[in-house]
Amino acid sequence: GPEAGGTVGTYVGLCVLIEFPDVPGTISRTEVDHYCNQPGYAGFGNNGSVRDYFFEVSDGKLTYTNVVTAYYTAAHNRAYYTDPSIPHGTRARELITEALDSLVAQGFDFSPLSSDAGGFIYALNVFYAGHVVNNWAEGLWPHSWSLAAPYPVGGGKRFFDYQFTDMSDELTLRTFCHENGHMICDYPDLYDYGGESSGPGHFCLMGYGGADKNPVHVCAYLKNVAGWTTSLTQLVPG
Repeated sequence: GPEAGGTVGTYVGLCVLIEFPDVPGTISRTEVDHYCNQPGYAGFGNNGSVRDYFFEVSDGKLTYTNVVTAYYTAAHNRAYYTDPSIPHGTRARELITEALDSLVAQGFDFSPLSSDAGGFIYALNVFYAGHVVNNWAEGLWPHSWSLAAPYPVGGGKRFFDYQFTDMSDELTLRTFCHENGHMICDYPDLYDYGGESSGPGHFCLMGYGGADKNPVHVCAYLKNVAGWTTSLTQLVPG
C-alpha cells in the first residue's frame, strides 16, 4: 500500500496536451482547462472537474489544479508511438520528453508547479489526442509511471512521475482521476490483474471506479492513508 504521510493542501500540476501529425486534437485547451480546474464543471456530462473530484473525496483537504499547456505536435505519426512490439512505456516516455523539450525551448514557466522537498514536481499529466488503439500494457495504453531519469526544468525543480491518458472524443473523469490516484497519492491498483476476483469492484476509484463521468470515491483505507479522514471507527469482529 501507499506510505503514510498524507496528500493534503494545495497541489498545482502540469497537464501537457499532445496531438499527432495524423491525429489532431479536437478538444480545445480551454475545455481541458475547465475540465481540470473549473468548480461545477459539467462538460460532456461529467459530474464536476478533476479539482472537484479530489476536493470532495478528500473532505476539502486537497485542492488540486493543473496548468494546461497548448498542444504539442508529436515528431511522428501516432503509429510510431503505439507500436506494440516496443516495450510498454518506452514510446510514451519518448513522447513526453519531446513535449518537455519543446516547453523548455519556449521558455515555459514551471515555477507555479508544486513539488516536494527534493524538487520533484508532484503531477505531470499527459493528455493525448484520439482513442486508445492498443491492448492493455501496450503502446500508449493509459498508465502511471516514471521517466527513465529525472527531467530538470530549472529552479531546482524536476519531473519524474507522470500519468498518461487518451482524450478520445470526449473528456471523462474516471481514468484521469484513477491515474492521478497513483501519481499524487501513491495509491496501488486494487483491481485483480489476473481476473480471479473483482477486488473492490465499483466501490473504489482504484478498483473499477464506477461510471466514467461520475467516478466513485476511493475506499476508506486509502482515504485514511491519504490523510483525508476526520474520524475513523474500527470494527472488531465478534
